[in-house]
Amino acid sequence: MTATAIENERQNSVKRVVVLGASGDLGSAVVAGCRRADAEVLAHTHSRAGSWSDDGVTAVQADLRTPEGIASLVESVPAAWNGIDLLVAAVGGARPVPVEDLSVEQWRECMQLNVEIPFTVTKALLGHLEKAGGSIVTISSAAAFTGGSFGPHYAAAKAAVLGLTRSLARDLGPRGIRVNCVAPGPVASAMTDELGPDVLAGLLGATALRRVVQPSEVADAVLDLARMSAVTGQTLVIDGGRVLR
Repeated sequence: MTATAIENERQNSVKRVVVLGASGDLGSAVVAGCRRADAEVLAHTHSRAGSWSDDGVTAVQADLRTPEGIASLVESVPAAWNGIDLLVAAVGGARPVPVEDLSVEQWRECMQLNVEIPFTVTKALLGHLEKAGGSIVTISSAAAFTGGSFGPHYAAAKAAVLGLTRSLARDLGPRGIRVNCVAPGPVASAMTDELGPDVLAGLLGATALRRVVQPSEVADAVLDLARMSAVTGQTLVIDGGRVLR
């Protein structure tokens, strides 16, 4: 196979994509990026129905905290796909809460949203991913490395995503499934807006490029990782140089 043929195969390797949390800023950017790459997308939303008019996007609204919601997502995977090339776990987030005000309930909700749902959905879709030799991209955060400004619940949850990614990569690699992670931040999003201008200015002051990351830049990285057939268990930090390792 020529170098050109290998490159064409790599670029066209992602055609059937499931995006969790597709109505959020990052999720919607991933959906748009996949459609630009001519991939068909099953776009999951939690609390509000998707409004895509694109024929290449199938929307499913489901509460993935429940077995019924996960079953609904699995049943919505188009039978014609015969496999899933990419699962993007863009579900997640948190509200900024200092440690003294953080309740155990808020801690558990954050862990469920950011860690438990990606894990349980991955388990439910393993057959589809294995059939296609697909990959998974999880979404962590620069807060996993810095502690961040959202509070210990968010930083701990996003750090757990890193461990989940590495563990899944090792466990699923022999089955032909790759698992990688993107750790963005700060991102131009409604979530970042909750920090307020002064806090955001402080974050950007400690960032090499002195700017926020655009959701489309994160989406591009997700697709790049999905196409890198020899890469698994890795975390790509996209934060404008806030975390320099």
